[in-house]
Amino acid sequence: MLFLLIFPVLVAGFLACHIHPYHFYKLHRYEGQYLYLKSAEMGLKCFGLAFLVAVATHYLAPDEAAIGHQTFSLDFSSWLAGAMVVMGAENNHEASKMAWFFILSSLTFFSAALLKWWGHLHLRLRFGAWDSRIYVIGELLEDSPLDNLLFNLSLHKDKYVMLTLSDRKVYVGKVISLGEPTETSGMDKDISIMPLMSGYRDKDALKVTFTTFYEEVEADIYLSLRQDAIISASEFDFVAYRKWNPPGEDVATGSTAAG
Repeated sequence: MLFLLIFPVLVAGFLACHIHPYHFYKLHRYEGQYLYLKSAEMGLKCFGLAFLVAVATHYLAPDEAAIGHQTFSLDFSSWLAGAMVVMGAENNHEASKMAWFFILSSLTFFSAALLKWWGHLHLRLRFGAWDSRIYVIGELLEDSPLDNLLFNLSLHKDKYVMLTLSDRKVYVGKVISLGEPTETSGMDKDISIMPLMSGYRDKDALKVTFTTFYEEVEADIYLSLRQDAIISASEFDFVAYRKWNPPGEDVATGSTAAG
Protein backbone atom coordinates (compact mmCIF):
# COMPACT_ATOMS: atom_id res chain seq x y z
CA MET A 1 0.00 0.00 0.00
CA LEU A 2 2.77 2.45 0.90
CA PHE A 3 4.38 1.75 -2.47
CA LEU A 4 1.36 3.42 -4.09
CA LEU A 5 2.36 6.71 -2.40
CA ILE A 6 4.91 7.14 -5.18
CA PHE A 7 2.15 8.30 -7.54
CA PRO A 8 0.63 11.05 -5.36
CA VAL A 9 4.17 12.15 -4.44
CA LEU A 10 5.15 12.61 -8.10
CA VAL A 11 1.86 14.29 -9.04
CA ALA A 12 2.02 16.60 -6.01
CA GLY A 13 5.63 17.41 -6.88
CA PHE A 14 4.70 18.38 -10.43
CA LEU A 15 1.78 20.43 -9.08
CA ALA A 16 4.12 22.18 -6.65
CA CYS A 17 6.49 23.07 -9.52
CA HIS A 18 3.54 24.34 -11.55
CA ILE A 19 2.11 26.68 -8.90
CA HIS A 20 5.32 27.71 -7.11
CA PRO A 21 6.10 31.43 -7.69
CA TYR A 22 9.73 30.64 -8.52
CA HIS A 23 9.87 27.13 -9.97
CA PHE A 24 7.03 27.80 -12.44
CA TYR A 25 9.23 30.18 -14.44
CA LYS A 26 11.88 27.44 -14.73
CA LEU A 27 9.49 24.61 -15.54
CA HIS A 28 10.06 24.89 -19.30
CA ARG A 29 13.76 24.21 -18.73
CA TYR A 30 13.10 20.82 -17.18
CA GLU A 31 12.96 18.09 -19.81
CA GLY A 32 12.84 14.31 -19.79
CA GLN A 33 14.35 12.63 -16.76
CA TYR A 34 15.24 15.96 -15.17
CA LEU A 35 11.56 16.89 -15.00
CA TYR A 36 10.80 13.59 -13.22
CA LEU A 37 13.65 14.15 -10.77
CA LYS A 38 12.55 17.74 -10.08
CA SER A 39 8.97 16.60 -9.55
CA ALA A 40 10.21 13.85 -7.25
CA GLU A 41 12.28 16.36 -5.27
CA MET A 42 9.33 18.70 -4.76
CA GLY A 43 7.04 15.72 -4.11
CA LEU A 44 9.31 14.43 -1.34
CA LYS A 45 9.24 17.87 0.25
CA CYS A 46 5.45 17.81 0.11
CA PHE A 47 5.33 14.29 1.53
CA GLY A 48 7.76 15.15 4.32
CA LEU A 49 5.62 18.12 5.32
CA ALA A 50 2.46 16.00 5.09
CA PHE A 51 4.02 13.27 7.25
CA LEU A 52 5.02 15.76 9.96
CA VAL A 53 1.53 17.28 9.99
CA ALA A 54 -0.15 13.84 10.13
CA VAL A 55 2.07 12.52 12.94
CA ALA A 56 1.84 15.72 14.97
CA THR A 57 -1.94 15.79 14.62
CA HIS A 58 -2.28 12.10 15.48
CA TYR A 59 -0.19 12.25 18.66
CA LEU A 60 -0.68 15.82 19.88
CA ALA A 61 -4.30 16.57 19.01
CA PRO A 62 -6.96 15.40 21.52
CA ASP A 63 -9.01 12.33 20.61
CA GLU A 64 -12.30 14.12 21.17
CA ALA A 65 -13.75 17.55 21.74
CA ALA A 66 -16.82 18.63 23.68
CA ILE A 67 -19.19 21.36 22.56
CA GLY A 68 -21.81 21.92 25.20
CA HIS A 69 -23.23 18.51 26.10
CA GLN A 70 -22.11 16.95 22.83
CA THR A 71 -18.80 15.08 22.43
CA PHE A 72 -17.21 14.71 19.01
CA SER A 73 -14.42 12.33 18.07
CA LEU A 74 -11.32 13.92 16.55
CA ASP A 75 -9.62 10.60 15.77
CA PHE A 76 -10.08 10.96 12.03
CA SER A 77 -7.86 7.99 11.14
CA SER A 78 -9.94 5.60 13.28
CA TRP A 79 -13.18 6.99 11.90
CA LEU A 80 -11.89 6.65 8.33
CA ALA A 81 -10.66 3.10 9.01
CA GLY A 82 -14.12 2.20 10.27
CA ALA A 83 -15.62 3.61 7.09
CA MET A 84 -13.19 1.48 5.06
CA VAL A 85 -14.38 -1.66 6.89
CA VAL A 86 -17.96 -0.79 6.05
CA MET A 87 -16.96 -0.26 2.41
CA GLY A 88 -15.46 -3.76 2.21
CA ALA A 89 -11.95 -3.77 3.69
CA GLU A 90 -10.79 -7.30 4.60
CA ASN A 91 -9.82 -6.49 8.19
CA ASN A 92 -9.07 -3.62 10.56
CA HIS A 93 -5.34 -3.69 9.75
CA GLU A 94 -6.00 -3.35 6.01
CA ALA A 95 -8.58 -0.64 6.68
CA SER A 96 -6.09 1.28 8.83
CA LYS A 97 -3.48 1.20 6.05
CA MET A 98 -6.02 2.41 3.51
CA ALA A 99 -7.07 5.22 5.85
CA TRP A 100 -3.49 6.41 6.33
CA PHE A 101 -2.84 6.15 2.60
CA PHE A 102 -5.80 8.46 1.99
CA ILE A 103 -4.71 10.88 4.74
CA LEU A 104 -1.08 11.09 3.62
CA SER A 105 -2.06 11.46 -0.06
CA SER A 106 -4.50 14.27 0.72
CA LEU A 107 -2.01 16.09 2.96
CA THR A 108 0.71 15.70 0.31
CA PHE A 109 -1.41 17.56 -2.23
CA PHE A 110 -2.33 20.15 0.41
CA SER A 111 1.37 20.63 1.15
CA ALA A 112 1.94 21.72 -2.47
CA ALA A 113 -0.25 24.75 -1.74
CA LEU A 114 1.68 25.37 1.49
CA LEU A 115 4.96 25.36 -0.44
CA LYS A 116 3.44 27.87 -2.85
CA TRP A 117 2.53 30.30 -0.07
CA TRP A 118 5.90 29.72 1.63
CA GLY A 119 7.54 30.63 -1.69
CA HIS A 120 5.54 33.87 -1.84
CA LEU A 121 6.53 34.69 1.74
CA HIS A 122 10.19 33.93 1.07
CA LEU A 123 10.19 36.19 -2.01
CA ARG A 124 8.36 38.89 -0.03
CA LEU A 125 11.06 38.86 2.66
CA ARG A 126 13.80 38.79 0.04
CA PHE A 127 12.61 41.51 -2.34
CA GLY A 128 10.26 43.48 -0.08
CA ALA A 129 7.22 43.12 -2.33
CA TRP A 130 4.42 40.59 -2.68
CA ASP A 131 4.44 40.98 -6.45
CA SER A 132 8.00 39.77 -6.97
CA ARG A 133 7.46 38.33 -10.46
CA ILE A 134 9.69 40.92 -12.10
CA TYR A 135 12.58 40.16 -9.72
CA VAL A 136 12.26 36.40 -10.23
CA ILE A 137 12.23 36.71 -14.02
CA GLY A 138 15.19 39.09 -13.87
CA GLU A 139 17.23 36.50 -11.97
CA LEU A 140 16.30 33.67 -14.33
CA LEU A 141 17.29 35.68 -17.42
CA GLU A 142 20.74 36.59 -16.11
CA ASP A 143 22.25 33.49 -17.71
CA SER A 144 21.49 34.83 -21.21
CA PRO A 145 23.11 38.16 -22.23
CA LEU A 146 20.44 38.82 -24.88
CA ASP A 147 17.53 38.03 -22.56
CA ASN A 148 19.10 40.07 -19.77
CA LEU A 149 19.65 43.09 -22.04
CA LEU A 150 16.11 43.04 -23.44
CA PHE A 151 14.58 42.55 -20.00
CA ASN A 152 16.52 45.42 -18.45
CA LEU A 153 15.64 47.74 -21.34
CA SER A 154 11.97 46.80 -20.97
CA LEU A 155 12.03 48.18 -17.42
CA HIS A 156 12.99 51.69 -18.56
CA LYS A 157 10.57 53.78 -20.60
CA ASP A 158 13.32 56.17 -21.71
CA LYS A 159 15.69 53.52 -23.12
CA TYR A 160 15.66 52.08 -26.62
CA VAL A 161 17.11 48.97 -28.20
CA MET A 162 18.58 48.54 -31.66
CA LEU A 163 17.97 45.11 -33.18
CA THR A 164 19.63 43.68 -36.28
CA LEU A 165 17.77 40.74 -37.79
CA SER A 166 19.03 37.88 -39.92
CA ASP A 167 17.64 39.53 -43.08
CA ARG A 168 19.71 42.71 -42.27
CA LYS A 169 16.57 44.59 -41.24
CA VAL A 170 17.26 47.00 -38.34
CA TYR A 171 14.76 48.28 -35.78
CA VAL A 172 15.15 50.89 -33.06
CA GLY A 173 12.39 51.05 -30.48
CA LYS A 174 11.12 50.40 -26.98
CA VAL A 175 10.93 46.84 -25.66
CA ILE A 176 7.31 46.33 -24.62
CA SER A 177 7.21 42.66 -23.70
CA LEU A 178 9.26 39.47 -23.81
CA GLY A 179 6.16 37.28 -23.66
CA GLU A 180 4.77 35.18 -20.85
CA PRO A 181 6.43 31.89 -19.87
CA THR A 182 4.44 28.67 -20.14
CA GLU A 183 4.98 25.09 -19.02
CA THR A 184 6.75 24.21 -22.28
CA SER A 185 8.39 27.46 -23.39
CA GLY A 186 10.06 30.41 -21.73
CA MET A 187 9.57 34.10 -22.28
CA ASP A 188 12.43 34.33 -24.77
CA LYS A 189 10.65 33.14 -27.93
CA ASP A 190 9.07 36.37 -29.15
CA ILE A 191 9.46 39.99 -28.18
CA SER A 192 7.17 42.96 -28.76
CA ILE A 193 8.59 46.41 -29.49
CA MET A 194 7.20 49.85 -30.27
CA PRO A 195 9.47 50.91 -33.16
CA LEU A 196 10.88 54.40 -33.36
CA MET A 197 12.61 53.93 -36.72
CA SER A 198 13.76 51.12 -38.96
CA GLY A 199 16.08 50.53 -41.88
CA TYR A 200 18.65 48.05 -43.10
CA ARG A 201 22.33 47.24 -42.61
CA ASP A 202 24.54 47.40 -45.70
CA LYS A 203 25.91 43.94 -46.46
CA ASP A 204 29.41 45.24 -47.30
CA ALA A 205 30.06 48.31 -45.11
CA LEU A 206 27.68 47.05 -42.39
CA LYS A 207 26.48 50.60 -41.86
CA VAL A 208 22.85 51.20 -41.01
CA THR A 209 20.55 53.24 -43.20
CA PHE A 210 17.25 54.34 -41.65
CA THR A 211 14.36 54.58 -44.08
CA THR A 212 11.22 54.62 -41.92
CA PHE A 213 10.46 56.93 -38.98
CA TYR A 214 7.40 55.75 -37.09
CA GLU A 215 7.02 58.86 -34.97
CA GLU A 216 5.85 60.65 -38.11
CA VAL A 217 2.67 58.57 -37.89
CA GLU A 218 0.37 59.56 -35.04
CA ALA A 219 -0.41 56.01 -33.97
CA ASP A 220 0.99 53.40 -31.60
CA ILE A 221 2.54 50.68 -33.73
CA TYR A 222 3.70 47.41 -32.23
CA LEU A 223 5.89 44.75 -33.81
CA SER A 224 6.34 41.15 -32.74
CA LEU A 225 9.72 39.64 -33.59
CA ARG A 226 11.10 36.14 -33.23
CA GLN A 227 14.08 36.25 -30.92
CA ASP A 228 15.94 33.56 -32.85
CA ALA A 229 15.94 35.95 -35.85
CA ILE A 230 17.94 38.57 -33.92
CA ILE A 231 21.60 38.67 -34.94
CA SER A 232 22.70 41.49 -32.61
CA ALA A 233 21.14 43.79 -30.03
CA SER A 234 22.41 46.85 -28.19
CA GLU A 235 21.08 49.83 -26.33
CA PHE A 236 20.57 52.72 -28.75
CA ASP A 237 22.51 55.82 -27.68
CA PHE A 238 20.92 59.00 -29.03
CA VAL A 239 23.88 61.17 -27.96
CA ALA A 240 26.34 59.09 -29.98
CA TYR A 241 23.87 58.87 -32.86
CA ARG A 242 23.56 62.68 -33.10
CA LYS A 243 27.34 63.06 -32.77
CA TRP A 244 28.02 60.69 -35.67
CA ASN A 245 25.07 62.07 -37.67
CA PRO A 246 25.18 65.90 -37.44
CA PRO A 247 21.93 67.82 -38.13
CA GLY A 248 23.25 68.86 -41.55
CA GLU A 249 23.68 65.25 -42.62
CA ASP A 250 20.83 63.31 -44.17
CA VAL A 251 19.76 60.97 -41.39
CA ALA A 252 18.41 58.48 -43.86
CA THR A 253 21.95 57.66 -45.02
CA GLY A 254 23.84 58.01 -41.75
CA SER A 255 25.28 55.26 -39.59
CA THR A 256 24.06 54.63 -36.08
CA ALA A 257 25.96 54.62 -32.81
CA ALA A 258 26.04 50.87 -32.82
CA GLY A 259 26.72 50.53 -36.55
